[in-house]
Amino acid sequence: MDIELARTFLEIVRHGSLAAAAEKLHVTQTAITARVQKLESQLGSTLFVRNRAGARLTPQR
Repeated sequence: MDIELARTFLEIVRHGSLAAAAEKLHVTQTAITARVQKLESQLGSTLFVRNRAGARLTPQR
């Protein structure tokens, strides 16, 4: 796994927001979205439920 993808995942979980993770990692929100999409594609699973309030992990299956 790409270390940047892992860091991105952890920052989103820690802050509950793609925007906050972008600020913390000093990248654009577009870059964060692309990283999440890449990680989800690699894992074959949706990782976050996204809405106006932020992002939270999908329920465990």
